[in-house]
Amino acid sequence: MTLSPRDLLVSTFSLYRAHFWLLIGYAAWMILPVAAFLILTNLPSHPWTPILVILTFFAQLFVMIWLAVCIMRVTVGVQQNHSVDPNEISAQALRRIQPVLATAVLQTLIVLGGTLLLIVPGIIFWGWYALAQTAAAVDEQPAMKALATSRSLVQGRFWYVLWRLIAGPFVIGLLYAFALGSVLILVATLFGQDPAGVFSEQPPLWAQLLESGGDVFVIPLFIIYSVLLYEHLKATHLATSLASDVA
Repeated sequence: MTLSPRDLLVSTFSLYRAHFWLLIGYAAWMILPVAAFLILTNLPSHPWTPILVILTFFAQLFVMIWLAVCIMRVTVGVQQNHSVDPNEISAQALRRIQPVLATAVLQTLIVLGGTLLLIVPGIIFWGWYALAQTAAAVDEQPAMKALATSRSLVQGRFWYVLWRLIAGPFVIGLLYAFALGSVLILVATLFGQDPAGVFSEQPPLWAQLLESGGDVFVIPLFIIYSVLLYEHLKATHLATSLASDVA
C-alpha cells in the first residue's frame, strides 16, 4: 500500500488533534530558551551578552533535539496503540540526544559537501539521508547505521520519497505562514503599528516572540509527518523484502 502526501497529511493532523496537549506540552519547552535568545540579541551591547547568547543558543539546540525525540517516540507509540508514559519518553529522549546530534552533524556535512560540489549531488544526498535522525531517535540506531538505514529505505524509490519529503512540509509551512502572517498583521493593526514592519529584515521583538510562540504549535506537525513517512517506508520496505524472499 502506498500513501500519498495527502494521506500522510491527513494522518498527521488526525494524530496531532487526538494528542494535542501532550504534543504541545513537549514543544512548549522551547519557548524559554528561544525567548531568552531573542531578548538577549535585542539588548544593548554588554561584555556578557555574547557569552549569554552562545549559552542560550546551545540551550535551544539541546531542548529542540530533546522535544523532537519526545514527539517522534510519542508518534510511534500512539500509532502502534501503545500506552505512552510522558516521564519515560522524556528519559528516553535524553539518552538519544547525543546519537541524534551526531547523526545530524554527519548528515549536514554530507549534504553540504554534495551541495558545494554541485547542487544535484546535494539534493540526492539530502533525499538519501533525510530520515537518518528519525532512525536514530525512534529505532535507537548509532549515527552511521541511521544514515545507512535512511539510504536503504530510499533506494529504488528516490523520486517517490523526495516528493513526499517536499510536498507535505510545504503544505504545512504554507498554512502556517498564512496563519502567522494574518495574526501578525492583526496585532500590528490593533496597536497602530505599520504591518509592513513585522515582515522587515529586523522585525520588532514582539513579532519575533509571537512567531516563536506560533512555532510551538507547528513544529509537532513537521515531526509527526516525518515519523509517519519513516514508518510507512519501513513497512513497505519490509513487505517488498519479504515478497522478494518468497519469490
